Amino acid sequence: MKMDTVDIVRVLGTILCLVGIVLAFRVGRRRFTGLSADEHISLGNASVSQAALWKMLAFAAMVVVPLGAAFLAKYHTFEGVHEVQACARCHVMRPMINDMRDAHSQTLAARHFRNGWIPQNQCYECHSDYGLSGGMAAKAEGYRHLARYTTRTYPEPIAYKGHFPNDNCLKCHLGKTPFEAVKSHSTVRALLASSAMSCLNCHGRPHPSRAARTPGSPEYAELMRPAE
Repeated sequence: MKMDTVDIVRVLGTILCLVGIVLAFRVGRRRFTGLSADEHISLGNASVSQAALWKMLAFAAMVVVPLGAAFLAKYHTFEGVHEVQACARCHVMRPMINDMRDAHSQTLAARHFRNGWIPQNQCYECHSDYGLSGGMAAKAEGYRHLARYTTRTYPEPIAYKGHFPNDNCLKCHLGKTPFEAVKSHSTVRALLASSAMSCLNCHGRPHPSRAARTPGSPEYAELMRPAE
């Protein structure tokens, strides 16, 4: 069975947490006042005093292991957003996932998915600024989404705040033959590069409209079915 990076990080994080628990338990039961500074313990080619060894173990249990676990958790979180299922876990995202997989939908997401233009991680490829390499503004927005979702303080249907960055489109399309063959693209290239003009102005809606995602609308039940 082949393991990807996220699986490896998950295993390492689990091992680190278990090591931290054992270390914390052992350090917590140790009486430091009875340790000898003269009695040395051999560690391969080096030796340290009993007191120094337990101080290092205490430092590892209280500082090194928690920081390592926090780093792995952060990495796992940002790498995990690559997967479509990461978005599908939140019920308010079901309309976007179900629409993307709808063979008859004409939204940008559905057309990209249907034609295989993005072979995997379809959500992330168009929202890549939410990942590990994205800017702080996108990360702050992601945490805002998480806070609003967990505290149930969001309106339904949800709305996109701000403007979708053209860079997320241009990183795939710029320089490709289909893009360069459209004469109007050369006319507005500077506007697109500066995001003064949105790609969506001409290419349509990326996801279902707010009206379709509003509870009680004719499309709502179909869009809100459990995502596969």
